[in-house]
Amino acid sequence: MKKSALLFALILAVLILPLQTLEAHPGRTDANGGHTCRTNCEKWGLQYGEYHYHNKGSSSSGSRSSGSSQAKPASSKPPAAKQAQPKPVLPKVIVAVDQANVFTAPSADSSVAATLWYGFELVDSGTHPAFVTIGQGFVSKKVITSYTPIPPKVVSIHADKGYFFSTPSAESRGRGYAVKYALVQVVGEHGDWYYGSTQDAQGNVLVGFVSKSVAY
Repeated sequence: MKKSALLFALILAVLILPLQTLEAHPGRTDANGGHTCRTNCEKWGLQYGEYHYHNKGSSSSGSRSSGSSQAKPASSKPPAAKQAQPKPVLPKVIVAVDQANVFTAPSADSSVAATLWYGFELVDSGTHPAFVTIGQGFVSKKVITSYTPIPPKVVSIHADKGYFFSTPSAESRGRGYAVKYALVQVVGEHGDWYYGSTQDAQGNVLVGFVSKSVAY
């Protein structure tokens, strides 16, 4: 009788032990309180080989490495954009006389191909020391001047007469004058001179260089 009872208890223990093992989700936890699933993982909503925690009650979202190696989050701060360097403002070259001859060759003795007017903008495509090379031919550098473009603005004459000159110099040929308080549309400058347009005393359009000492 005792042998039968002992045998029954042994059989019962053998049957119960696997159930307890299944319910206990076998596997020891490491120092971080987690381990890698190896048995009946789908029952626990895990994948085989998936590392998860027991002390926090959640898995490590499919990580197969040790819980101690945590990936550092990527920085959300965008890299600093390189500040674009402003482009240099190039001077504009213009005709400084009422009529400038365009020669067919870089010589004043050659034939004239065309005639340009005061203020006509030139783009030198050559390197001749005495002539500006353009599409129509050659223009002598003796009849040109230049100014640096600026944002357009309006100034006024603060003298009884505001004289305009062909180049940024009072020694150059005068082009006329504007009366006091006349408005000047300025598009460029050259040192102490503005380059712009206004109306002269007779109401005609006047273009040239006017001193900043009288136009501001």
